[in-house]
Amino acid sequence: MLANDDVLEAIDLRVDYLGGAASIEEHGVILQSVNKYELCAEATLPQTEWWPFVHCMYGLQACLSYEADASVMSCAEAESGADDDLAIAGTDSIGDDCVCTLEGVVDYCATMHTSTTFDELAACKTSERADELYKQSDDRAEVVNGGDPLWVKINGVEYSYSSNETVPGLAAWATSVFSVTCQALAANEIASPDSCAMFLYRETA
Repeated sequence: MLANDDVLEAIDLRVDYLGGAASIEEHGVILQSVNKYELCAEATLPQTEWWPFVHCMYGLQACLSYEADASVMSCAEAESGADDDLAIAGTDSIGDDCVCTLEGVVDYCATMHTSTTFDELAACKTSERADELYKQSDDRAEVVNGGDPLWVKINGVEYSYSSNETVPGLAAWATSVFSVTCQALAANEIASPDSCAMFLYRETA
């Protein structure tokens, strides 16, 4: 859905991150840095830049466990979904200049999708502002976290995917979220993006 620029420009998007003790125990302390980089992007960049940046990092998430040069996996291998339980590949075309570390991925995704730089994001990541963003985001996420693997709120209503994840199941959930988003835009009399046409009823003359 958010790969469609007209939809991304039409909505008000916010992504929050679980970052409490249980999440750190599951993913490691590096989770704090990952979340702070992405929250810094979200707080300082236009939506049409920070979301592609976050999406790029998600596609390369297998690299985000490494802070030093990792010879275990390349960025291209990570993007291919080789380390994903469902083997779902990312959507970026990965060049040879991507280094499969957290800093390497931040640098690569910032260069490919934003007007900022790694140095600016790194400075933000270690700032008091990043600490505030991290706590606020975790607080919001903890309030609405019901334990489902995937969930999103559209105009305050939750749409979750609570069954065991499968490729068809994920596709069905994503399609339903796309449809509800388009219907919400239409209900609020916001000009419907062309990408929403398949989900909206059109009266014929």
